[in-house]
Amino acid sequence: MDSDQYVKRSSYLMLTIFPVLMVGYYFAVNHENLFFLYEWTLIIIVLGAGLMSLIGAIKTKGKEKWVLFSILAFCVQFAVLGLFLGPLTFYPMFFVYYPATILAMTVYGITLSKVDDYRFISVIFMIISVLLTLYMVLLQSFWGQDLT
Repeated sequence: MDSDQYVKRSSYLMLTIFPVLMVGYYFAVNHENLFFLYEWTLIIIVLGAGLMSLIGAIKTKGKEKWVLFSILAFCVQFAVLGLFLGPLTFYPMFFVYYPATILAMTVYGITLSKVDDYRFISVIFMIISVLLTLYMVLLQSFWGQDLT
């Protein structure tokens, strides 16, 4: 496979997260006993996109390598967020998420400076990362507060 195929397939895998999120919301509201299907599907999608982008970045010699690195960085950031929102919901995990986000944003910036064709992928990841970081800051500000 050439580098464009790795970028396209990894991007398509990342796009499948949106319908899976909707199904996960449906399971969380109406069929809580099926929520594990959503969790495992999301894990498989993120791991698949991350592994495909890692393999593509290793095999690619051109500028698309940085686009694949940015997809991989987003997968890592999203995995850390998923760990925090899932089984590892405790305060020190905030301080694992923030370095993962800083690392991802650094990769996005490098990608924007080096790539000509797929710049929109890094911009989209930057926007999503900023929104997720604002969400984490909001959660951290509410941590330990009595909101009743």
